[in-house]
Amino acid sequence: MQKKLIALAIAGLSSAAFAQTNVTIYGVADATFDFITVKDGNTGANNPNFNRVSTNGSRIGFRGTENLGNGLNAIFQFESDANFDTGGGLNTARDSFVGLSGNFGKVLLGTLTGPTRALGEAIDVNAGADGINSNKAVLGKLGGALTQFNGASLSDTRWNNAIAYVSPSFSGLQATAVYTTSENKSENPLFKINTNGYDLGLNYNNGPVMVGAAYNQVNERNGGFLGGIAGTGNDEKIKVWRVGGMYDFGNATVRVLFDRTKADGSLRNAKQTVWGIGGTYNVTANGKITGQYYKAKDLSGNTGSLSNSDTGAKFYTIGYEHSLSKRTMLKAGYAYLKNDNQVNTNGVNGAGGYDFGNNPATANAGVRIGDGVKLSGLQFGLRHAF
Repeated sequence: MQKKLIALAIAGLSSAAFAQTNVTIYGVADATFDFITVKDGNTGANNPNFNRVSTNGSRIGFRGTENLGNGLNAIFQFESDANFDTGGGLNTARDSFVGLSGNFGKVLLGTLTGPTRALGEAIDVNAGADGINSNKAVLGKLGGALTQFNGASLSDTRWNNAIAYVSPSFSGLQATAVYTTSENKSENPLFKINTNGYDLGLNYNNGPVMVGAAYNQVNERNGGFLGGIAGTGNDEKIKVWRVGGMYDFGNATVRVLFDRTKADGSLRNAKQTVWGIGGTYNVTANGKITGQYYKAKDLSGNTGSLSNSDTGAKFYTIGYEHSLSKRTMLKAGYAYLKNDNQVNTNGVNGAGGYDFGNNPATANAGVRIGDGVKLSGLQFGLRHAF
């Protein structure tokens, strides 16, 4: 009897809470079986080939809205990775925030995807822009110097401790501005720290046309003891310009992207351009072919090296996605990533070359990426959204 009374009390509290706020539970379960091949190139690293199960961007989230009246709403979102392969678990490292929305747009506080990252994902041809076929393999990496632990570049990683403004859509035109704070600032003369950044974007999405432009900058002051941006050392200013677009023909799409990264500080005056082209084609009512090619050009500028030649990479993907329903998809894909012959000889990118932008091969302890290393992966899997 007591258990029934407790259950009824909890149900009553839940009903009251949900009456005040409209809450939605959503998520993605995405898993593939991957065959990964690593060819050593000039490294002599004796790299292993291996297979694995990958949970590509699997997540669970809660979002809600409360109507405050006069067109004003309180909004929130908690979104967690929900990986169910090796090292899997839950966290709030994905887009999680609280904010206000109204006729003025939105103001958000939390961990956020900036417009630069969002534009790269919008141009990617793969469902979810996750897994080994993601264009994050080469975008913004400066030969590997700006690669983060998740395999993506600094500009393709979410902003922590951030505040953002998202404008209303004006016939498809929308602006976004994100600022990430210097929360860890220290004036200690032995290890001064002051890291902050901002990300600005303008996007037009109306009918068959989508075009966007974004710019972000990260400023880092670090005295050297605590380590700064992954792979860069300290005293950095990283700038990224990105433009891209897509045209939807109905049964096919064409997509292009241009990315320019520049670094000052201990990375000297390094610059790199990456460009890519991709497309999709519906072969049946439920199935489509995807493909893209990206080229990371050689580094340029004063990088302190004898030569900037052969410091880029080439990236190809092809895939097939078959929808079993509106929410469930079978998919297969192949990705090929070739490091140029001197990616590890340049002082800028001694951190080590190009790897897959999601689920990097170097997550396997035996894999080393460097000069001339070629990566390829074949994957088969299932994606379900709820």
